[in-house]
Amino acid sequence: MPDWETSGTGFPACQLKIFSMRRALFLLAAVAAAQTPAPPGRLVDVGGYRVHLYCTGQGSPTVLVVGAGFSSDWALVQPAVARLTTICTYDVSGTAWSDPGPPLTCRARVSEVHKLVLAAKLTTPLVLTGLSIGGCVARLYAAVYPTEVAGMVIVDHAFQPDPNPDAARGPRASPGYDTPPVLIGQTPIALSVEDASAFQNLPESARQLHRWAMSLHPKLPTWADAEDCLKLLQPVRPLGDLPLAVVSTGNQARGYERLQNELLALSHRSIQLIADRSFHAVQIDQPEVVVSAIRHVVDRIDAR
Repeated sequence: MPDWETSGTGFPACQLKIFSMRRALFLLAAVAAAQTPAPPGRLVDVGGYRVHLYCTGQGSPTVLVVGAGFSSDWALVQPAVARLTTICTYDVSGTAWSDPGPPLTCRARVSEVHKLVLAAKLTTPLVLTGLSIGGCVARLYAAVYPTEVAGMVIVDHAFQPDPNPDAARGPRASPGYDTPPVLIGQTPIALSVEDASAFQNLPESARQLHRWAMSLHPKLPTWADAEDCLKLLQPVRPLGDLPLAVVSTGNQARGYERLQNELLALSHRSIQLIADRSFHAVQIDQPEVVVSAIRHVVDRIDAR
């Protein structure tokens, strides 16, 4: 009965094996925990899984950033807005500290944000702020839950470029976490935030958190995800007299200027701000423009 032979330590061999396995698993868990930085915010249960929510500042209306990028990517915007009012950033399920969740179609993204708003007891109506695909999510959220939205800031909205018959058709590539969908139809090269922004502008702590979050190999938004959102926004769903700030870049792609005009036409109380030195990650390249846009919308809500 070799399993019950003593090992020379006084323990039966089988018990020693079990003990060794448990110790190894404990050590692996400890190493993993040591490598995971502490979240700056809190983990909120949104129905069987948790997402990371980081709120700073005080007062209302609450500004809620619904994407894109990780919460740490807004490290230059959040402190400035927190001096004005409450601002919350969150990490989409399956990214950074957030647990994996259901497959994130555009409707599922909106549902996740809504569950988060309810579970975290955020004060509504909100000022939704969305970059790239986050702009689509903000618009769809306002269409589904209009009473929960007091204003909106759209930053370099995801869009489908006009067809260019002179451009050679190349293979589509999956985008980096902050790559505008326009690149997908024009080049097979996918650029990340580190490649396509003034990444060094972020505090060192935020840069480290971004690199850590990327090291987890999260499922990132794809062009198909953006197309899903864009289809759901047809026919166009106007915002009425909702205060709206549209932050545009110097993007020269076909159809970009047309989209900016269409976005401005969504509301009778819209304003456009230009981030002329930004490629796409305006919250990193020119955070002051995003802060100005948020301040404008917050001020218009206070003045109502």
